[in-house]
Amino acid sequence: MKRGMTRREFVRMAGTTAAGIAFFSSRATNAQAAQTGKKRIVIHTERQVTSLGYHNRRDTEHVSMADAGLVGQNPATLERVPVLAEELPSVKKGTWKIDPQKKTMITVYKLRPRLKWHDGKPYTSKDFEFGWQIAKHPDFPMPDRLVPELISKIETPDDRTIVIHWKELYNEAYAVQYTHVRAFPRHLLQEAFNAGDMKAFASLPFWNKNFVGAGPYRVVEWDAGNRMELEAFKDFALGRPKIDRVSVRVVDDSNTNLAAVLAGEVDFCMRSTISFDGAMILRNQWEKEGKGKVFISPASWSWLSLSRDNPWFSDLRLRRALMVAIDREAMAQNMFRGERLVSHFPLSRIRKSFKKALSTATIYKYNPDQAKRLLAEAGWKPGPDGVMVNEKGERLEFEFRCQAGRRDHEQAEAIIADYWKKIGILTNIKNLPNRLLNSAQNRNRWPGAYIGSHNVTVEEWSERFHTRNIPASENKFALENVSGWNDARKDAILDELNSITTPQRSEQLQLEFIKMFSEALPVFPLYYSPEILVAKKGLTGITPRQESGGQNSSTWNMARWDKT
Repeated sequence: MKRGMTRREFVRMAGTTAAGIAFFSSRATNAQAAQTGKKRIVIHTERQVTSLGYHNRRDTEHVSMADAGLVGQNPATLERVPVLAEELPSVKKGTWKIDPQKKTMITVYKLRPRLKWHDGKPYTSKDFEFGWQIAKHPDFPMPDRLVPELISKIETPDDRTIVIHWKELYNEAYAVQYTHVRAFPRHLLQEAFNAGDMKAFASLPFWNKNFVGAGPYRVVEWDAGNRMELEAFKDFALGRPKIDRVSVRVVDDSNTNLAAVLAGEVDFCMRSTISFDGAMILRNQWEKEGKGKVFISPASWSWLSLSRDNPWFSDLRLRRALMVAIDREAMAQNMFRGERLVSHFPLSRIRKSFKKALSTATIYKYNPDQAKRLLAEAGWKPGPDGVMVNEKGERLEFEFRCQAGRRDHEQAEAIIADYWKKIGILTNIKNLPNRLLNSAQNRNRWPGAYIGSHNVTVEEWSERFHTRNIPASENKFALENVSGWNDARKDAILDELNSITTPQRSEQLQLEFIKMFSEALPVFPLYYSPEILVAKKGLTGITPRQESGGQNSSTWNMARWDKT
């Protein structure tokens, strides 16, 4: 939505737009509903995907419908649960062996009996080993090789046993999920993989319209990533799904999605399909009428990053001045209708360390007078027109970017620009569509300030903040430490966090990291981005994510969803 909507506007819009929804849904809806006794749901998403594999444009929500890993994760509690594996490896049972001297490990996973691929062929341990070979191939476009490269070898003594040898101590070795390493069917892909042309291999239709996985649903139709039709897989490891057919449609206009909810044309709206304003309208009208449920959870994190290439921003005094010049409490309450969503660091509220982190971290409260003092200390003084200048005569003026069309970021950008203007700092707003932000010339870099977002998963801090993950030309600017935060002590904390630690030590390390983060201020914490799910009355089993990230999916337990 481009702006907030009144209730009257919403009702009028819904009446006129519902007819537009019908043209792409009614024909399929009527045809499928004609199958007596079949349960069917329609899901809307705004994310077009091109792959259900490791690579290209993919989404964890889509993948977990059609495929499964050894282990899954409850997105509300973060509990790890066995899926294709019978149980999690355990030190007590001898299936997780740790050599503290050599700093190596072995984990043993036992597959559930009689596993099958969607085409009915047996799913074996050799398929998992094959999936690892794909993931670690240097020419395959694997976005994150952390786990594949930590593995030295995989042994498969029989069709159900997977023995993973680890080069290093890794605290997630007992819970390998499909985002880390997963199996792929050798009988369909081995020949193409052995041919050695990874570009051709990565472009095979197998990865989308011909996908064969081991998840609760199998792909029966694929329309260029705009529509995906799925049917229940009767041989799924955890039992046949209760819902027979799932239609997934890409609808990227939030007004259209609102109309579809009101018209009863959709059973479930995934994240980002409904705007926050739309969620408030639905909560105050549709939900109160008993027509469904609106879920709002602070699952991800929005931040502001200053250019790592501009020498101005290497001065901590300037960064802190810019930070305390922003009234984040007022901004968040204005944007999110009183919801308390201000964040102070990249840690989820559901983590056990969160409350201690609040007392450990430096908290930057709104203080424009302090901002002016810090600017003066950093050598910035008001010029003739009130704009700050330094001793070189340079004006404190820079470009300000966010993703064009992302409403909450555009709102925050306008508010922050106004706060900065009040203390003599000018910005030039130049927002770009996502395709340009991720283009070769712009990816993970900007000349001034940028508002972005990502998850707050502790297990992925290393990807976001480790020095080895600073974007640079040699890695095609694909890595994610966008601030360029370079600190050896911080890196040591992150390395130990990813190693084998006790829960108590892990919490201590998290607190040390948060303390360093809040003092160094590599990026500005703004607010927790609300993730919105909408479920029609009668759809049960929905679990809203409390943390975003590839390991967490609201469709993680889709085999247990039901429609009454």
